Amino acid sequence: MTDFSSSPLHHAIALCADDMKRVNACIGDNLQSDIVMIPAIGHYIIGSGGKRLRPLLCLLIARLFQYSGDRHIPMAVVIEFIHTASLLHDDVVDSSEQRRGALSANGVWGNQASILVGDYLFSRAFQIMVSDDDMHMLRLMSNVTNALAEGEVLQLSRTFHLTMTEAESLEVIERKTAVLFAAAAEVGAHISGQSHETINQMAQYGMCLGVAFQLMDDALDYMAEAEEAGKPVGHDLEEGKITLPLIHAMKTDVKLAQRVEEISELETYNGDDNAWIRERVMAQSGTKFTMGRAQDYANRAKSLLPKHGDPALLQLLADLADFSAQRPY
Repeated sequence: MTDFSSSPLHHAIALCADDMKRVNACIGDNLQSDIVMIPAIGHYIIGSGGKRLRPLLCLLIARLFQYSGDRHIPMAVVIEFIHTASLLHDDVVDSSEQRRGALSANGVWGNQASILVGDYLFSRAFQIMVSDDDMHMLRLMSNVTNALAEGEVLQLSRTFHLTMTEAESLEVIERKTAVLFAAAAEVGAHISGQSHETINQMAQYGMCLGVAFQLMDDALDYMAEAEEAGKPVGHDLEEGKITLPLIHAMKTDVKLAQRVEEISELETYNGDDNAWIRERVMAQSGTKFTMGRAQDYANRAKSLLPKHGDPALLQLLADLADFSAQRPY
């Protein structure tokens, strides 16, 4: 795997350090509430060491097109709030007790508080957009939040869906994850006054990068160690998620397919077979196949980058696409 000890993500963070300071200040301003639990949980989850790739995309693309205003700061906060709200809800739905190597918010404060603060962050994001007063942004983000909710329900409806196809798994990824990457990229292009064609291209770049990112996440669930991943691994199957590494491996491994079917019929699954299943998935090249598909999407993302703009920034955006498909964590 490519060595990303000096990764494109680190370069992007360094390049946007001043803007990210402003984003963090804006986050603090918009988490103020006399309900003490709201800023406590909000700051806990936002400050828990995430990659911040979504708001970074917004900032980088605004920079690519030499945007000189201030709207990219609150709009990056909108992206982060929507993402954070979805994490709070996801951890409750998935009964996850860890997030980025620490206790998840629901593990600290409980499910009810996590859901309600997630709702607060969604509504706060829309308050920020109303203040921005751009119907395009409101339409975009209302569509995004609707797609995220649909993606969650779609994933739930396909719990232990043993005949899941690659196309079906990609549909879940696009709706549940990649749509917010697409929105982040679109925002950066839109506020910079780019043409309709360029805005659409950047949105598709974000979508492809987001699919690559999630496919790599699915592969890492079967091949990474928990310390590297910053979260439990081998957890997808415990939650009934039939992702691409497992889909590919079950095509050629009858014993694996039989065991997954047996697990699907259990009332509860404690993960006892996780190590064996992970070994079988890797032996049948499930992770290798998934990483290859992630790179396909990264290559497609790179092909969508415009020909105009700062060459160094265009290269960084191309490198970020590759990083999403090859990252070790």
